[in-house]
Amino acid sequence: MKLIVHKIRLKNIAHLGAFRDWVETTDYKACEQLDSVKAFAVFEASSEADAPFHFVETIYLESEQAFEQDMTTPLFQSLVSRFDEMAEVVEEFKGERIAQGYQQ
Repeated sequence: MKLIVHKIRLKNIAHLGAFRDWVETTDYKACEQLDSVKAFAVFEASSEADAPFHFVETIYLESEQAFEQDMTTPLFQSLVSRFDEMAEVVEEFKGERIAQGYQQ
């Protein structure tokens, strides 16, 4: 399983509430419709205006190629459009899980 981690910085800290609301009401629900996404979560890291990043998102994929195909869909593009109005990815990490790992 592949993992993508994004550190996300708000373009304006005033977007904090709107970004959180968008994640909860739109982004999470949309990701349920993307077959390539097996798990997706966003974590708030800081509400300080000058923080190097405000959120971290984790995206678990069965296939990076399938995700690239999902990225071309109108649904995904609508997510990108709204995201870009409020935030930017300042760092990205990609990796592959070693074995099954642990989950309780």
